[in-house]
Amino acid sequence: MRDENQTEVQEAQIDLRDYWRVVIKRRWTVVAFFVIAVTMVTIFTLRQTKIYEARASVIIEPYAPQVLGNVREVYNMGAGSYWSNKEYYETQYNVFTSRTVAQKVVQLLRLEGNKEFLGIDTLPPEDQKLVLEEPIDYPKMVRGMLEVEPVKDSRTAYIKARHRYPQWTQRLANAAVNAYIDYNRQTRQKVTRDAAGWLGTQANELKGLMNESENKLLQFKEEKKMLSVSLEDRQNITSQRLMDLNQTLNRVQAERIALESKRKQILDIQAARLPLDTIDKVIGNKLIQQLKEDYISLRKQQAELGSRYLPEHPKFKVVQKKVKLIRWSIDLEIDNVLTGMEAEYKAKLQSERSLQKELTKVKAEAQDINKKEIAYNRLKRVADNYSSLYKLVLKRQEEATLAAHQETNNIYKLDSAMEPKFPVYPRVNLNILLAAVVGLLGGIGLAFFLEYLDNTIKSQEDVERYLQIPFLGIVPSIKLDLHRDEGDTVMLRDHYLVSYPKSSVAECCRTVRTNLLFMSPENPARRLLITSAGPQEGKSTVAINLGIAMAQSGSKVLLVDTDMRRPRLHKAFGIQRGTGLTTAILGEAEMEEIIHSSDVPGLDIAPCGPIPPNPTELFHTQRFQRIVEELSDTYDRVLFDSPPVAMVADPLILSSMMDGVVMVIKGASTSRDPIRRAVRQLKGVNARILGAVVNDLDLESREYGYYYYRQYGYYYGEKERDVTTG
Repeated sequence: MRDENQTEVQEAQIDLRDYWRVVIKRRWTVVAFFVIAVTMVTIFTLRQTKIYEARASVIIEPYAPQVLGNVREVYNMGAGSYWSNKEYYETQYNVFTSRTVAQKVVQLLRLEGNKEFLGIDTLPPEDQKLVLEEPIDYPKMVRGMLEVEPVKDSRTAYIKARHRYPQWTQRLANAAVNAYIDYNRQTRQKVTRDAAGWLGTQANELKGLMNESENKLLQFKEEKKMLSVSLEDRQNITSQRLMDLNQTLNRVQAERIALESKRKQILDIQAARLPLDTIDKVIGNKLIQQLKEDYISLRKQQAELGSRYLPEHPKFKVVQKKVKLIRWSIDLEIDNVLTGMEAEYKAKLQSERSLQKELTKVKAEAQDINKKEIAYNRLKRVADNYSSLYKLVLKRQEEATLAAHQETNNIYKLDSAMEPKFPVYPRVNLNILLAAVVGLLGGIGLAFFLEYLDNTIKSQEDVERYLQIPFLGIVPSIKLDLHRDEGDTVMLRDHYLVSYPKSSVAECCRTVRTNLLFMSPENPARRLLITSAGPQEGKSTVAINLGIAMAQSGSKVLLVDTDMRRPRLHKAFGIQRGTGLTTAILGEAEMEEIIHSSDVPGLDIAPCGPIPPNPTELFHTQRFQRIVEELSDTYDRVLFDSPPVAMVADPLILSSMMDGVVMVIKGASTSRDPIRRAVRQLKGVNARILGAVVNDLDLESREYGYYYYRQYGYYYGEKERDVTTG
């Protein structure tokens, strides 16, 4: 687990170094972009007009002082809830920078035609005249110079003014505060005065309506004869009468019903011819009771006399007459009782009818009063409403008139603006700092963009990622000291390993040699084709130095120049061009005749010879194939220097006879696309591509070979100047 973490850290460090390599590689691009950005911003900033800023502070209270106690204001200068207060303050900030306030500032400072305010005081008179002849929107100019900055969590705000002259910033800020305070007070007074005037008009109208409604009410009372007694008293009297009549009627009805019941009882007794003595009235009559007692006493006396005397006896007759007389008196009294009961019943019935008639009359009178009450209440309600409204409006008018004369305000100046000493714009230090940051980031971004556009092969990673072939190594740029190394620079470059066996170039060539030897130890590649995708890649130089490195390791090596269009090996080794491979293929010379030994032990050279008109056909001959076989039997390694793959078909033909092909790529110069096409062409003829060598990579510049510089150049301590290889 620890090893994995270390590996991840190493990979991250490698990635960061790659990024740093890109920056170092494109450092001049970054520096140029940085310098241009900083220079342009600095020049632009310094050429801008200096702007000064002054600020005054104000306090905005939600409510003005309540000088008149509980008198409500017509123009409310604040609000109650949080959101209402927030909207109120935002509104005030907008009013500060409104055109109305700006117009007041113009008037207070008399800005119209002021050349210093317009910033034309330094211009020639002719130019000043031209500017003043044009219509100028002074309030708009003032609005553009003013700004409100609320102070968080407080009721204060800063009024900031900007101008090219510091004294004008002070004037503008103070004038803006005074103009706003004056505007706020005037607005309140104007609204209050307008409200008082409107209330006065409404009061006059309401007074007329109130008088009219009261006259209608009085006229109604006169028509209905309600002046002596109020409607309410009449309603109370009528209600009392209805109550009394109902009570009396109920009582009379009850008595009449009781009499009617007794009367019916008497009629029923009479109809049944029963004695009337059982009637309550009769029983309760004292006279009848007394007569009955006398009657009973006489009957007893008659009975006693009848037991002693005969009916004709005078005493018996006297008693008998008395009995009849008393009986007649009882019957007469009973008739009188019944007659009285009948008279009482009729009287109760008549009383009931009279009461019902009176009750009906009183009810009609009550209904009439109710109707009058509805009309009366309607008129009275209208009169009361007009009276209440009139009193309310009249009171509010008096309050508004009194409030209109107040000079109170809820805006207070806290601090006056002071004349600034230093400009706030342009911000030279900040602009230069931002330009430096943007220039640096932009330069780095441009560097990465250029790196993204750079599709050349520069490293092992590029070879393996984009070409998907093995990486054999690099050959650094060969450095020659022209003052010290005299002679043919081409020969000096081609024989660099002989002159500098301990150089980084020599070590890199040995690394390539070693990689080739260890690629297939059991089946070594003895016939190697050295080619490239295009011309000027340095394949001949690589082939020569690789041959020297192999020969120095003890192998018997032969360099064969198969570039029959632009041969170069004979120049590198100072060989005459008379005979060569072409003459051997044509049978005009034997191979032993065309092979030349070199100053490097174990290294022989087979030059191209005369340039034929048909090189491709020569490679298809049986003679050439036999020559290749003979050479591979004679030498440990045979290196064939061929033309570029993209130019002619010769490398494709030769690759089929080789044990392997080595692609030479000029580092940071050759694009990926032609190399990929060359690789596809070689694979198309089943060529065995052993790998690629990145040639002519400048290790000291750290531009394309930072990693390789640390691995080779720094280790060997090389300090060589760049010389282009062929």
